[in-house]
Amino acid sequence: MTHAKSSFATRKDAAVPTYADRRALPVYSIEEAAGYLRIPINTLRSWTLGRPKANRRGYYEPVLQFIDQDLRRLSFYDLVEAHILRAAVDQNVPLQQLKRGLAYLRERHRDSPRPLLTYDFVTDGKYLLVEGMLGAKNKNRDVLLNASAHGQLEISGLLVEHLRLIKGFENYAKLIGRDRSKLPDTLFPKDGHKIISITSGVFSGRPVIEGTRIPTSIVAQRFLAGEQPAALAKDYRISKAKIEAAIKYEQAA
Repeated sequence: MTHAKSSFATRKDAAVPTYADRRALPVYSIEEAAGYLRIPINTLRSWTLGRPKANRRGYYEPVLQFIDQDLRRLSFYDLVEAHILRAAVDQNVPLQQLKRGLAYLRERHRDSPRPLLTYDFVTDGKYLLVEGMLGAKNKNRDVLLNASAHGQLEISGLLVEHLRLIKGFENYAKLIGRDRSKLPDTLFPKDGHKIISITSGVFSGRPVIEGTRIPTSIVAQRFLAGEQPAALAKDYRISKAKIEAAIKYEQAA
């Protein structure tokens, strides 16, 4: 078994996102979001729009529930949810167990409609488990709620001999920048080394060099046009390493 952890705070009072919150606006096409997150387009399309079953006699519902189905576009929140969903899939949690666990959390905790943005998750590689549901004390955090098994409680101390720590969820969670008391507003793409960031409200939520409003796409275009990284660094008054990171990020898309 494996053990993967998310560092998301448990916030049962998290506000329901609305279009009054720009982070909930549908601004990213599926193709664009897949490129930013390095997720195969067909995979992200399935997660966001669902897909027909193999026998064509039914339909798999999407995993992510807030996608604008008419525009077929993702919001910044959707982008972050897809990012952390990928962490679970990377830890080999079956998609059906993920869907079952998320559906349970949405149904039983309706004041937190986006569980992927809200809870501390661990996994044994089979089920989606949640920490801290009984309270913040250490003794409570030893009890895990098995969301995939309709809220069955598991005692982590009894499982510890069978679990091996793998920083799966945790590594992805470190790429989400925000005050832990709030929903996220910044995402660092997995291969951007925290030099590249996507922040709602900065350059329309497209990738930029962190701490600036310099779009990675413009940097890459200028490089392809023949300008050298050293000259670009001098022009933008930032390090050559950051220019090179922006070029590398765009070339990998």
